[in-house]
Amino acid sequence: MENILGGIKIGKRKSLREIVYESLKKSILHGKLKAGQRLIEETLAHQIGISRTPIREAFHKLERDDLVSRLPKGGFAVREFTKEDVEEIFGIRIALESYAAYLATIHITEDKISVLAQKAEESEKALERGEDEKAVQLYTEFHDLLYKSCKSKKLLEMINNFRDYFYRYRSALLHTPTGFQISISDHRQMIEAMRKKDPKLVENLVRSHLERGKEIVLKEIDAGRMVP
Repeated sequence: MENILGGIKIGKRKSLREIVYESLKKSILHGKLKAGQRLIEETLAHQIGISRTPIREAFHKLERDDLVSRLPKGGFAVREFTKEDVEEIFGIRIALESYAAYLATIHITEDKISVLAQKAEESEKALERGEDEKAVQLYTEFHDLLYKSCKSKKLLEMINNFRDYFYRYRSALLHTPTGFQISISDHRQMIEAMRKKDPKLVENLVRSHLERGKEIVLKEIDAGRMVP
């Protein structure tokens, strides 16, 4: 098995179980661990030099998250995502992020709008250069900066709780023929509406942006070009 947990730092603030859990969760949602891949306690424990107990505890928590499934003969494997998962994740995103965008437009400053415009431009250039990971990172930074401007701590916490789930589909959109280009165009429209201080328009643009992204992902799954 690939060394998924190599290099993680053991800090005092989080338990070993939490560190292992978060690393495995990110590896699953970012596609480093593939659907159906078996997770072996002994191998992972050996990789990071710890006992099997925190690994096992992390597996149980991932099972409660529906990210892994228990195998009939023991052990766990990465669960395959379904179209229903896609619908659910995008539904949550639409509810949370469209409202955050509405609030952000009310509170955002002109200098932060300028930073958003720069992020949109940089992500387009990265895509043109074939720097896929950089493009996704900048795309994510655009959304993070936008939602941080909403001035609602609770709303931001809810969005951040689903951050890794959202990343999975942002990355997937990059590999569709027009998905990312459309997203960049959407970002420009959002920026223009924010400059006009039109929160309802920005809310609707974000809602349409995410609905379109969901449809692209579902079509790619139907065509067999993407595993959920």
